[in-house]
Amino acid sequence: MMGSNNGGGGGGGGGMTPGMGSPRAGGSDGRHDDEAVLTEFLSSLMDYSPTIPDELVEHYLGRSGFHCPDVRLTRLVAVATQKFISDVASDSLQHCKARVAAPIKDNKSKQPKDRRLVLTMDDLSKALREHGVNLKHPEYFADSPSAGMAPSTREEQN
Repeated sequence: MMGSNNGGGGGGGGGMTPGMGSPRAGGSDGRHDDEAVLTEFLSSLMDYSPTIPDELVEHYLGRSGFHCPDVRLTRLVAVATQKFISDVASDSLQHCKARVAAPIKDNKSKQPKDRRLVLTMDDLSKALREHGVNLKHPEYFADSPSAGMAPSTREEQN
């Protein structure tokens, strides 16, 4: 549903996006049309079940200090989050394809015959940076403090 990155900036939600890009002939008639479109859009959110469950969105909204009993607003946040994740994933894929397409200068025989794409943290970091999220990770990180130790040292600690 949100997989396409059409660049239109209007949401891309399977028929849910009201005619936001249509030009309006100013005046009070245009304002009335905007209110009607907004009302129609909000009512369509009642029938829509986003990929991200309402309970999860409510949990994180609550953790940030925002409590709203209106399920339409919760679903609007879920749709916006889904769109953001879709855009980041699409941009990461583009960075991955560009990295794989770049020729290897060392030796032509080192190029893999299997052309599967592998998403790396660098691809994800570049895509997130384009969306205003700066992601940095240390050069070395481990799941547990003993992960980088020799097996004999690990046994002594346990």
